[in-house]
This record gives sequence, structure tokens and C-alpha cells, in this order.
Amino acid sequence: MTQTVVSRWLNKLPENEKNLPLLIVDSSIYTPRTAYNEVMRSSELGNKLQALIESGRFGTTAYEEEQVAKIRLRAWLQTQPEIVMFHTLSGKSFTPSQLLQEIESNTTIGQQWIRNEQQHMRLLVSAR
Repeated sequence: MTQTVVSRWLNKLPENEKNLPLLIVDSSIYTPRTAYNEVMRSSELGNKLQALIESGRFGTTAYEEEQVAKIRLRAWLQTQPEIVMFHTLSGKSFTPSQLLQEIESNTTIGQQWIRNEQQHMRLLVSAR
């Protein structure tokens, strides 16, 4: 993958995704914009980030990937208005803070949100 491809990758991402944590290298989390800047500098870190992007991965372990998903969800939910934004088929309703509590408590609903976010993250990394 060349720097041009990484540039194209970043440009294909929605603007609101460019500054959210996404890639993990050596237990540190990087945003797509930071990854792009490091790749353009041809730094050692940039080479590692580029390798992740090339392989369509965003982390090294399932645990790390789950942690990034939680960080992303926390960042997003904390910016949402405190109104009901999710309903279940069983009739339960959740506000952003209630969803965050479900995620932090590792409930079935919280786990589903984490899995959905991980799938979304895979799509972002594989955007070409």
C-alpha cells in the first residue's frame, strides 16, 4: 500500500470518524487522522499503522478491539442528547446514558452494541 492509498482511505471515511479512536499499535490507540499523519511522515509507527490498514485489521487481540469499541461508543454516546434513542422488541427504551451503563455492565444489550461497533470498525478499516 502506498501513501496515496492511505490518503484515499482517509478521504473515504466520514468526517465524524476521522478523529475517533480506531487503530491499535503496541497497546496505544490511534485515530485515522493520526494514522494518516504518521504514514505520511514515514515513521516506524506509520509503517505499523499502514500494515494494519493494509491487512484490514484495527487491533492485535480481541480484548484490545473490544476496548477500542467501548471507547468509541462512550465518546459517541456522551455527545448525544439525553432522550430515548433505542427501543427493544420487548418494549424497553434506553437513553444514551442508559446504553452506556448497559455497555459498562456487560449486559446482553451492551455486548450487542459492542459487537455492532466492532463490525462497524472493520468496515471502516477495510474502506478502500
